[in-house]
Amino acid sequence: MRLSSMRVVLARLEGLATGPSAESAGPIVEDLIWAHARPAEGLEHLTVRPAAEGLELYLFVRSGSESAALDQVRALLDRAHGPFSRHGYALDRR
Repeated sequence: MRLSSMRVVLARLEGLATGPSAESAGPIVEDLIWAHARPAEGLEHLTVRPAAEGLELYLFVRSGSESAALDQVRALLDRAHGPFSRHGYALDRR
């Protein structure tokens, strides 16, 4: 049996020309992530911060490994991609 522990995954959203400022979009993005989170993804905490070109997302997830944590966050953010873009933000895939 593998024990899970807390992992932190950093993701970025880039602002599109049509989007609101990063300061005003932060709470909206946070709500969108929680609305799309599934229990299996182990999301425990989330911090959204304005960044130079958009938003930085710090997602704290329970996971058995770093690679599993990345997969969990990727699945969550992929599901929220459409709503992000409707609010003027897109995943930064760098």
